[in-house]
Amino acid sequence: MMRRTSLLLDNDDPSGKRRAELRARFPTDPSFQHAIDLKFARRAGREWTGVDLDTMTAAVRRLVIDECGTEAMVTGARWLTGGASKIQMAFTLVLPDEEPRGLLVRMDPAETLNATIKTVERDLLAAIGGAIAAPQVLWVDQDANYFPEPALVCSMIPGVTKPTDTGSGQVTGLGTNFGERLRATLAPQFVDNLATLHGLPADGMGTPALTVPEVGTTQNALWRMNFERQLWELDRAEECPLMDLAALWMENNLPVLDRVSVVHGDYRSGNFLFDERCGRILGVLDWESGHLGDRHADLAYTTQPLYGHIAEDGRTLLAGGLLPVEQLFERYEAASGLSVDPNRLRWYSVLASYSAVVKTLATAMRVARLGRSHQDPLLARLEGTVPTLLRQLTHQLEEVL
Repeated sequence: MMRRTSLLLDNDDPSGKRRAELRARFPTDPSFQHAIDLKFARRAGREWTGVDLDTMTAAVRRLVIDECGTEAMVTGARWLTGGASKIQMAFTLVLPDEEPRGLLVRMDPAETLNATIKTVERDLLAAIGGAIAAPQVLWVDQDANYFPEPALVCSMIPGVTKPTDTGSGQVTGLGTNFGERLRATLAPQFVDNLATLHGLPADGMGTPALTVPEVGTTQNALWRMNFERQLWELDRAEECPLMDLAALWMENNLPVLDRVSVVHGDYRSGNFLFDERCGRILGVLDWESGHLGDRHADLAYTTQPLYGHIAEDGRTLLAGGLLPVEQLFERYEAASGLSVDPNRLRWYSVLASYSAVVKTLATAMRVARLGRSHQDPLLARLEGTVPTLLRQLTHQLEEVL
């Protein structure tokens, strides 16, 4: 009880000494380390107090003046719902002698569910060069010089994230049931887009914000694991021996990177928009967890049971609510020309489950407890998935130990 009380209180504002010790103990990708450092540097700031549309539109106008050297009209500002980590405002931008453009602001609350930095998202989207449909980032305000919190402005993509007549997938795309008609058209596109993304040559994609891991080493796997371990240690409120066991197994079985790929980091239902009439995917969203790394991270993540549901036969798991897992892998290999290695896939599946527990049992709890987000009720609701996630992690470890 004393240990739990100590963790609960101490992790409200971890000391600089403890954070430095964890940085040394669990080294990660420099850009992702920067995201962790920013998260806790801002932890001592104010609670989430809300923001109004007038404040946001005024920030857009100031940003445009500095970036474009001209005044701009900002019309039709409105909030968008969905997601557990960002404040989103859609609006129309009118510049002199240009057609009106529908744009979107994605701004952090005081503290987000995902520790990320905007420049990584910008550079990754620039690197893929329109190979798959995705938002175009126009401007980044990483240091909150214009907006109340770090933000980016990107193009607006039409479409829906789920059928309008379904009650499933109400929490960030979890368990969305698309129905047989839409599954038939969406599933091939969903897999082919991922295959295209992973098949892009990574040569020359590295930037100061976008780190390229070394092929033929375990560096990438170590970075990804240590990122989650730092967050677990800094956000958790209690001991969890299962998480210790998972971390030990991952550390002892780090896979070697065979090829650098663009990794989306959150590739699943709920994170793409489609035309409900014809079933065409119009754009892939939410690139904030993207990085250069191992394609198996996306494959393991998108086939997690949490993001799918059982088909009408009562037996078959539909990955992302779209198609059976084995069919997904078969189509992916055919479309990409890349192999799906079962050992790498197994390791990244354990990491995906570990990460999900970090986000729900540790970070969501901590952010909600401290009142640092506009989505406190949703973050608290996500904690309800913890027993399912721990059971899933238990089964995965039973298979490998």
